[in-house]
Amino acid sequence: MDKKYIKSVFSKAESLFSNHVYTYSIYHQYDSNPKEDIVAVESSIPPNKFELLLAHLLFKAVEITGIEETELHQKEIREIISEKFKDKRLQNKPKSFILNYPLDLYEVWEKWCSNSTYQDVLNIWEFQVEGLNEIILDTLLKRKDSETNYILRNFKALSYLEKAAEQFRFTDEDAYKFDVFDVVCKIEEINKIIKGNERANS
Repeated sequence: MDKKYIKSVFSKAESLFSNHVYTYSIYHQYDSNPKEDIVAVESSIPPNKFELLLAHLLFKAVEITGIEETELHQKEIREIISEKFKDKRLQNKPKSFILNYPLDLYEVWEKWCSNSTYQDVLNIWEFQVEGLNEIILDTLLKRKDSETNYILRNFKALSYLEKAAEQFRFTDEDAYKFDVFDVVCKIEEINKIIKGNERANS
């Protein structure tokens, strides 16, 4: 698959959602308990777009955390889709004649992760919904992996500080008792510390 295909899928001026409801079975070929780990998702997003949505979510998790090994599980993906890509008129649409579309997350990743398509999948405009990064990060933070959890909590704290710094840049600094530019510099220091590039100064 290539960039031309992605453009063709979203070339028409149409909604992300279709007039039919599809049932997708999402799994991973390396699941430890295949029968228990497989999940079903009902959506009116058509199969060609739904597959790209899965790839988008998988790549987003890596981009947000900066950890290449980060993987969203199918149950987590189902929750994210339900929260951020839910069609309000889902119940009023007819079921697709093809009742089930199996999608392997491993195959989806391998299919779309090439250098020529990775960024294009991330940049699909129809998937840029408000709060998506936050819900993916919060989903990952629910896990019990202490090392990953520690890294993600630092990342989340930094993201809030960066937003604050961006806001301060456009604020009248004379209204505050501290130096805005000093705050921005300290945030940049925190960023380096979290990434392990330098130690905190006393």
